[in-house]
Amino acid sequence: MKEEGGEVLYRCGTLTYTRLGLLNLFIWLLWGDFCFSMMETVSPSLTPLLLKMHDASNLTIGILMGSIPALLNFIINPIVSTRSDRTRSRWGRRIPYLLFTPPFTALFLILLGWSDQIGAFFYNLLWGDGGSPATFTICLIAFFVICYQGFDLFVGSVFYYIFADVVPQQFIGRFMSLFRIAGTLGGMCFNLLVMPYAKTHMSVIFTVVALIYVLSFTGMCLNVKEGEYPPPPPVKPGLKAMVAGYFRDCFSVPFFSILFVGLAFNYVSTVCRNMFNLLFALNDLGLTTAQFGRVGAVGGIVGVALYLPMGYLVDRFHPLRIYLAGALLVIFVNPFGFFFVHGYGTFMAMGILLAVVYTVQNSSLLPLCVKLYPKEQFGQFCSAAAMVKAVLLVAANAAGGWFIDLFGYRWLYVWDFLFTIPCFVLLLWIYFRWKKLGGDEGYQPPLRP
Repeated sequence: MKEEGGEVLYRCGTLTYTRLGLLNLFIWLLWGDFCFSMMETVSPSLTPLLLKMHDASNLTIGILMGSIPALLNFIINPIVSTRSDRTRSRWGRRIPYLLFTPPFTALFLILLGWSDQIGAFFYNLLWGDGGSPATFTICLIAFFVICYQGFDLFVGSVFYYIFADVVPQQFIGRFMSLFRIAGTLGGMCFNLLVMPYAKTHMSVIFTVVALIYVLSFTGMCLNVKEGEYPPPPPVKPGLKAMVAGYFRDCFSVPFFSILFVGLAFNYVSTVCRNMFNLLFALNDLGLTTAQFGRVGAVGGIVGVALYLPMGYLVDRFHPLRIYLAGALLVIFVNPFGFFFVHGYGTFMAMGILLAVVYTVQNSSLLPLCVKLYPKEQFGQFCSAAAMVKAVLLVAANAAGGWFIDLFGYRWLYVWDFLFTIPCFVLLLWIYFRWKKLGGDEGYQPPLRP
C-alpha cells in the first residue's frame, strides 16, 4: 500500500487500485461468485432427485454425479490450467476461459432440467406410446450431465486462479471470507427460495438459474481487468517433453505430492453427503424439500456470520493452521450425526454444526493454496492437485454409492469421519514440514532443483 497524489493505492502485480477501485473489484467478483454458486448448487442438489424419480440406483447416481465428472476433471483441468498460466491476450490469461464457455454450460443445464420432457418426446417418437422411458431418460440425463460438467470445468478450473492474479495479497484472507459469504448466500437463496419447489417446478428452476448465471458471469468478466504478466517460461518442444516437465514440476517434491493427497482426501470425505444428504432427509427422516431447504438456509446464515471473522483469523494465524483446526472439528462432529440425528430438530442442529466446521475449513482452503503454491505456476499446481483429487474421486464416488446401497443413507456420516482422518494426518505432516521451510516469516515453495 502506498499513497500517490493523496490517493491510497493497493498493488497486485502491475495492477493498482484506489479504495474505490478495490471495492469495485470485490463487488464484481463476489456477484459473479454468488450466481456461480447458485448455478453449481442446482445440479448436485436436484439431479440425484431426478434420477431417483426414474429408479436409478445409488451406485448409478455415484457414477454419474461423481466418478464421470472426476474423470473429466482429471483430463480437462491440467490442460486448461496449464494453458491458462501460459495464455497472454488482451483479455488477460484467465478471462478468456471465463467468458466464452458459460453459454454452453447454461445450455446443457437447461437441457438437463427438461430431460424428462425431452426423454418422453424422443422415446415416443422412436418406440411409440406405451412402455416406460425411464432407461432412455437416464441415458439422456447422463449425456446432459457429462456435457454440462465438461464445459463447467473450463470455468471451475480457472475461476479461483484469478483471485491470486488480481486481489492484493494483504487482503486475500478477508476477500476469501467475503467470497465464501457470497457463495453461501447463493446457496442459501437456492435452499430457502427454490428448494421448496424442487419437485413441482424442476424444469423452470434449471432454466432460470442457468440464465441468471450466464448473464451475471458475462458482466463480471467484462468489468474485471487483469494486469500484465511476464512472458511464460520456455518449454521443451514436443508433447512428451511438456508432459514430463509438468509432472516433474508438480510431483517430484514430496511436500506438494503429500499436500495434494491430503487435500484430495478432504474432498473424498464429502462425496456421500453431497450426493445423498437430500435423499437421507426425505427418505429416512421424512422431511419435506421445504424443511431441507430451511436447514440449508440456516446453515448459510451461520456461514455468513462466521466467514468475515474467519478471514481475519486466516490472515492472522495462517490458513494452514485454520485448515487443520477445521479438519479436526469435522472428525469430532460426524459421530453426533450418526448416533443422534433422527428428525427435523436434530437434523437442523447437525446442519448448524456442519456449517460451523466447514466454514472454518472452507475459509482457509484457497488462501492455503495461494500461500503454499508457486505464484508463477499457480494454475499448474492447482491442476496437479485437481488431478490427484480426480483420481481418488473417480473411485470414491462409485464406492460411495455402493457404500450407501449397502449400509443406508445414515452412513454418510461414517464415510465423512473415516476419510477426514487421513486428511488431517497428512496435513499435519505438511504443517511441520512448512515450519522447517521457514514458516510464517520465511517460507519459500520447495521447487525441484
